[in-house]
Amino acid sequence: MSKASLPIKTAIIGFGQSGELSHAYGILANPEFEIVATCDLSQTRREYASQMLGCPSYCDHHELLKSRDDIELAAIVTRSDTHCEVACALLAAGINVLITKPWALDQAEAAQLIRAKEKSGKQIFPWIPMYWSPEYNEIKRLIEQDSIGRIFTIRRYIAQFSKRSDWQTELKYGGGYLNNWGAHIVQPLLGLANSLVQRLSGHLQQVINGGDGDDNFLAVMEFENGIRGIAEYAQAIEGLPSFLVQGTHGTIVSDGEKITLLQKDPASPDVGKRSELPIVGKRFGDEAHIYRDVAKTLRDAAPFPASVEDAYYGTVVLDAIRESQVKSAFVSNLLPLAPSL
Repeated sequence: MSKASLPIKTAIIGFGQSGELSHAYGILANPEFEIVATCDLSQTRREYASQMLGCPSYCDHHELLKSRDDIELAAIVTRSDTHCEVACALLAAGINVLITKPWALDQAEAAQLIRAKEKSGKQIFPWIPMYWSPEYNEIKRLIEQDSIGRIFTIRRYIAQFSKRSDWQTELKYGGGYLNNWGAHIVQPLLGLANSLVQRLSGHLQQVINGGDGDDNFLAVMEFENGIRGIAEYAQAIEGLPSFLVQGTHGTIVSDGEKITLLQKDPASPDVGKRSELPIVGKRFGDEAHIYRDVAKTLRDAAPFPASVEDAYYGTVVLDAIRESQVKSAFVSNLLPLAPSL
């Protein structure tokens, strides 16, 4: 039997809420996969995972590697500060890895992951679910169709108003909302602008949570193609549109449920055209679709929509946002591409 016809034997490393609701869901939705193991530090979660999935559950990836040699793919859904260490160990053991957000805490970890990938000859799948978002992809299509002329401003905004007290509030664990939400807010803005950042200004706050991690952030980016990008996570009960794209012949506005396309020639007295497009599907991307594309890459060598180069540049930008906050100054000369290692 050819490898292409065999199921992709998969382990989920970290079986908390995200491991269960996002990753187990996405994997089980695709018959190309078979979940053969899970890992979690919590005995309660291990017992639950074994009961739910009918497979062994191990304490951590060390125990997994001692016990199994048949894993082809591992989804790493552990605490953020452990992603790099766990991924490098699995890559060295000959296992492809999918790494949840943030795939790396900084450029040093990102470079280490790329070295481990190249040495192993295996794949890294960065978790950038917005690249599968129907909201993002419809806006991207409208921009590429030149529906509102030359783009000069793109704003990406998410508001929530809730307090948390878990490890996501602690910087020593890789917490902070810039790390947690960067893939949902900053990364899609980079994709829509389709240009390198010339310089940026970053602003981080800690306003309602405990710990020492940011829970409010704002970044203003100037792209080489002349677009200005604004990325913001706000602690607010009500907020702004989730996307606002301004062009020389119109505006695109999204509230997360529908996209409104407003088209007008500013030199004409005529009333402009207004169209509404519903957002159909999971707003932040359907995990089942993501894992479908993972299978296509592993079995058919199809390009994965979220590349390591995309993820690396996203890390470069997040680092620059933090650097700008520390220096209270614009940051420029951002590295354009993943290093050749």
